[in-house]
Amino acid sequence: MINMVKVDSNYKTVPEFVLKDEDGNEFSSVNLLSKYTVVYFYPKADTPGCTMEGIDFTHLIDEFNGNVIGISPDNCNAISKFKSKRGLKVKLLSDPDKKVAEQFGVVKDGKLIRSTFIIDPWGRIRREWIKVSVQGHAKEVLEEYKKLIDEDKKILDSIKVRRAFRGIMPVPVSDEDLKKLVEAAHLAPSCMNKQPWRFVIVRTQERLRQIHSALSEGNYWMKHAPALIVVYTKNDFGCQLSDGRNYALFDTGTAVGFLLAQATQMGLVAHPVAGYDPLKVKEILGIDGIVITIIAVGYWGNFEMLNEKHTQAEQSERNRQPLENILKII
Repeated sequence: MINMVKVDSNYKTVPEFVLKDEDGNEFSSVNLLSKYTVVYFYPKADTPGCTMEGIDFTHLIDEFNGNVIGISPDNCNAISKFKSKRGLKVKLLSDPDKKVAEQFGVVKDGKLIRSTFIIDPWGRIRREWIKVSVQGHAKEVLEEYKKLIDEDKKILDSIKVRRAFRGIMPVPVSDEDLKKLVEAAHLAPSCMNKQPWRFVIVRTQERLRQIHSALSEGNYWMKHAPALIVVYTKNDFGCQLSDGRNYALFDTGTAVGFLLAQATQMGLVAHPVAGYDPLKVKEILGIDGIVITIIAVGYWGNFEMLNEKHTQAEQSERNRQPLENILKII
């Protein structure tokens, strides 16, 4: 069975399981992937509270896009009769030993606790209700279900907030945080997983002064940054494709994008520039390859050292071409 996505995050992931449904067919945790699903645990089929809960979810099934699953300790025959008798449209699963319920943490002293979970397309548990009161519960879950989907369709705050700010304060950034930025970049996709990106974090005063000497005049503000990240690659680090496409360049740029978003999430400015002498940078750092960019990293708030043009840019609204200028849907 394909494993669920398991990463360090603020959310628990659905435990791996295989159960049988009302028709005796296997249903696994993998079937939850790619959609938002409500999974609810109920104590016993065809009892008053469980019947009301199943009917309430059935009445709203279309608004849940059909993705509601009820799990109980009843056997397949019992849940099949329950579903048919009550005209339920939710999928029912049999968990006779309460093993899956235990994995979800909804068994206490051998008894199943009526509970509900909303699972996202990556198998993460995003909302949960433990010890549910049936009255009005399905509508409450639907509200959260719709709210969650709306939230996930929004552009990430770390993308919306990110700007190429220049007012970087000369306040140290910890080695741990700098490494975290590169860890995020290192999670980027790449052609045939070649991972062609390379990063050099420059933070000692001696090395910073050397890199400063390679900067263009317009990048004077970078001399206040407590750290510079030099990003480079080499043609043979990545895929060489038809029509002269050196995919290492694209892959490395993608990794930088991940780094910028992570920096914004961590409250840092990460400003990549192209204005430097690449030959000098390579000589200083002993790099054999193509220096793609230098990223100034630090905390925002040092505006006094900026010239008038850059001060205005720091306070301006983000300037983007209309979407129709850069997008075509055919």
